[in-house]
Amino acid sequence: MIIMEVVNMIDTQNMNLNELSTVTRENLESLGYGLRTIQMVNSIWKDLSQFLGSRSETSFQPVYGLEYLHERIGYPECLYRKLTPNERNYIRAVRMLTSFQETGTIPEALSRKRDDWSGSVKEIRDVYIRHCEETFKTHATQRSRIAAADRFMRIVIVNKGVVWEDISAKIISEYAMSLAEYAKATVEVHLRGLRYFLHFLYEIGNTKQDFSIIVPKLCCGTGERIPHMLSTEQVNILLDSIDRGNPIGKRNYAIIMMAACLGMRDSDIVNLKFDNIDWEKSTISFFQKKTNKFLVLPLLPVVGEAIIDYLRNGRPHTDSKYIFVKHRPPFEQTTSFYMVMKTVLENSGIKLKANSSRGLHILRHSLASELIRQGESYNTVSTILGHASVGSTNAYTHIDVDGLFKCALELAEVTANDL
Repeated sequence: MIIMEVVNMIDTQNMNLNELSTVTRENLESLGYGLRTIQMVNSIWKDLSQFLGSRSETSFQPVYGLEYLHERIGYPECLYRKLTPNERNYIRAVRMLTSFQETGTIPEALSRKRDDWSGSVKEIRDVYIRHCEETFKTHATQRSRIAAADRFMRIVIVNKGVVWEDISAKIISEYAMSLAEYAKATVEVHLRGLRYFLHFLYEIGNTKQDFSIIVPKLCCGTGERIPHMLSTEQVNILLDSIDRGNPIGKRNYAIIMMAACLGMRDSDIVNLKFDNIDWEKSTISFFQKKTNKFLVLPLLPVVGEAIIDYLRNGRPHTDSKYIFVKHRPPFEQTTSFYMVMKTVLENSGIKLKANSSRGLHILRHSLASELIRQGESYNTVSTILGHASVGSTNAYTHIDVDGLFKCALELAEVTANDL
């Protein structure tokens, strides 16, 4: 009680990062956290301080924490698979700072156990998983719905011991409030998943009424989550800033051309293999990692020439089956090109808002918006981008800009013999 009174007197909102990490650490010590935990978060907070320092920032804001996690562990994409202990530590350390800054309290640690379901909870969970697998086509949607249900069951049913029949509007309201510390987009995903899960419980007779209708709806339009877009001039500046006189520059140029001209996702460029390119037919075909949907794209001359230049004059000598590899031994497949885009953006001098994404998705967004602005149908844009449904394309319809550059250069036809 005394601790909370002291915390309430501290103005955490206006502290710089060093001050905030100090009082957060003192609070951890007062709560009896172990030395190893405190050393772990201290190490990550120091790294976070250097990250902000490189951007001339001394204060801490939740959005900076998200950008830091994105750069260090590929957050939030990493949430779609099992997290490593190191990734959990990063998320936990940043979550502690965010929570203490906002509420003066330390959030409970994320449970590391994911397979301790038992009794009626396990039975319903198994049925729900099968239901999601039969209902939703994409693995991403399945995982999202199951993750939202898992969180609700773990906190409400397992930890608090609430039985299915006793679920009430009050319990749902309290649970929704527990999401307050997360980013708006994350909250929206969890609430949408909860709404679907509660309707499922009602349909199988586990709740006395359909509580899905009372789950609060967050006013978070899709447009708020769409990454920043580059103008025609900015894309030209971005491409011109790349030094194509060295191997890494040739690689980066080819990667960014694929994202800008074809709208390919980071994960699909990372996983691109030689077998995915048909030089004679001038096509690129692959199963998208996000949707598992098969996609065939035209190998535009300007893209083909950039890839050829990299393969001939930039790619290290390696037997790797992947086209784009790391340029340090043993020249393996890379995991993400986020830093490629971030570095090229910084070198180009293009300034983005603090909360803007700096990954390749900026170029995918730009291409989609420009195609729609030029009058292409939703079906066409959806096909080009490989969306799981036309509804995914609707997010781009509110944009009206002077768009992406036109890849209309007259280049020689790229064939297999060019290699």
